[in-house]
Amino acid sequence: MRRKWPLLFFVSIVSVIALLGCSGNEKTEGAGGSSESNDPTYTLRFGHVLTEQDPFHASFKKWAEAVSEKTEGDVLIEVFPNAQLGVEEDVLEQMRQGSNIGWQTDSARLGNYVNEIAVLNAPYFLESLDEVRQLMESEVMEEWQQRLEEEYQIKVISFAYAQGHRNVFSNKVGTNPDEFKGMLLRTAGAPIWVESVNSLGSEAVALPYGDLYNGIQTNVVDGAELSYAAARNLNVQEVADHIIETQHIYLINFVVSSAEWFNSLPEEYQTILIEEANNAGLEVSEQLEAEAEGHKQALIDAGMNYIPYDELDIEAFKKAGQAAYDALDLNDARKAIYEELGKEIAE
Repeated sequence: MRRKWPLLFFVSIVSVIALLGCSGNEKTEGAGGSSESNDPTYTLRFGHVLTEQDPFHASFKKWAEAVSEKTEGDVLIEVFPNAQLGVEEDVLEQMRQGSNIGWQTDSARLGNYVNEIAVLNAPYFLESLDEVRQLMESEVMEEWQQRLEEEYQIKVISFAYAQGHRNVFSNKVGTNPDEFKGMLLRTAGAPIWVESVNSLGSEAVALPYGDLYNGIQTNVVDGAELSYAAARNLNVQEVADHIIETQHIYLINFVVSSAEWFNSLPEEYQTILIEEANNAGLEVSEQLEAEAEGHKQALIDAGMNYIPYDELDIEAFKKAGQAAYDALDLNDARKAIYEELGKEIAE
């Protein structure tokens, strides 16, 4: 009987070659989208603390897809929600060491490096998305970002991601700083967050974002300060009774990466990352602005008691907010930005 193994061996080799040929045309799937190449030259692992349902997550994926398309798959951005890359402080430190990591953060955290940047998170500093657009042309902002990059190796790619006004969601109620005394409000641990929340008359309690819901539910805190979209996404109506429309911070978020990684990109790719991040950021910011009233109404319909902005003593809150500027030496920073924006500092 004749042996058939040489024929079988030949067929196997042909099959392997065919498979290898096919694999070269397959697309590589990242968390942010697909790439035409199995081996992109540059990969950015981009993380944030928000859920996959948050509009920002979808926006980051849209940014990733646009970058992949514009670079013909040579830059792959993988998007990781729910703090999958770790604690923010640890991620920022890895970034400073040159890792190919990106992160969504805010001016409060970046103010730990360049103090002046924290002013963007101060009470009643910004008021609208139009002001954010103006800031994108700010020479003062450019100078602060340059210091952040040169001294701390953190590259700002974009700050076009505006979550909008933050309000108080609490089981206690008040309409002025005196009535806020004794109210424990969850906030992030960075100094400007703490000082801004304390300036309302309340007492800031630093808790991780993921512990916010349980913190209110178990009475560790009386409430939290959030945007309407975030409050609805977290189902705050299940644990808090009142919406107090303080509008005390107009929050913008930063997309940052390792300066070393960013500067390793060809200049053309650097421009693409920045432009597409700004495009995606402004688009989602406009979306959130348009949807804010709907989110608010949904919370009211779910049973929350609503105290509107015009029923609060906003002038008293703004006056009290000066304490945050004084505590962190941010008066000159506010003056410099306001001169560019053509704004007056409220007396």
